[in-house]
Amino acid sequence: MKKPRTIIRIGRQTLTFALPENPEATGGSKRGAKVMLEPYTVKSGMSMAANLREAFKESALLAIPNERVHVIIDTPTLILPIEEFDENNMEELYRYTFPGGIHEVIVHHVMPELNCVAVFAINKDVRLVVTDHFDNVRITPVDSHVWRHLHERSHSGQTKKLYAFFHEGRISVAGFSKNRFRFVNTFTTNEVADSTYYLLYVWQLLAMDQKKDELYIVGDIPAEEELKTELRKYVQNVFQINPSAEFNRDPVTQIPNVTYDLICLCES
Repeated sequence: MKKPRTIIRIGRQTLTFALPENPEATGGSKRGAKVMLEPYTVKSGMSMAANLREAFKESALLAIPNERVHVIIDTPTLILPIEEFDENNMEELYRYTFPGGIHEVIVHHVMPELNCVAVFAINKDVRLVVTDHFDNVRITPVDSHVWRHLHERSHSGQTKKLYAFFHEGRISVAGFSKNRFRFVNTFTTNEVADSTYYLLYVWQLLAMDQKKDELYIVGDIPAEEELKTELRKYVQNVFQINPSAEFNRDPVTQIPNVTYDLICLCES
């Protein structure tokens, strides 16, 4: 059984390292496995690559020998249908959608469960630091692990469901239809009024029923009670996902300040 990958989570202004215990300790299952989690204090005035270099000198978790790493990165992501994906033009499409980023390399991640490919960017220097320390590197966007879990979750019941994942000042909004995205987009805001507007706009765009269908919010939600109050003025069924209840009080959900995308990754 392969040793679990070291996980490096790269946020907009944050760095977090994690290492699940070997699945042999829990009979070959990731469920119930403990996870070592180590947030790293990012130094202002230094690039993320420079911070990561320093972390390799200072982090106890990164000092644990491992050849395999899974980097998850909070970055704008372009979703393409798998049947229309062409690696030869993915960079052109990405840079047209998200201009700028000349110091970035464009990579992709296939999501067969949703019949799509996620195209995203990672800073060239950050990738170089990672490849200098690990032989086997996997890179995915943070949203992808949440999307996978929410897609599985969406199959329960007969009602349509819309999901909003809040993280680092952004809302990733997703809805699913069978094995495809029905809607996916990301909005930048920390304000309740803006969050309410964006979510209700998508709700109306998808012609969802305000009395029957369901809206779920999860993650680092600013003013969560105020947001739920505002949303419930227009949508009857608004629910907040509790990670501990969602994953049956799995040990990873009990770690203070663990992000929802890390939970979903460790549970996948």
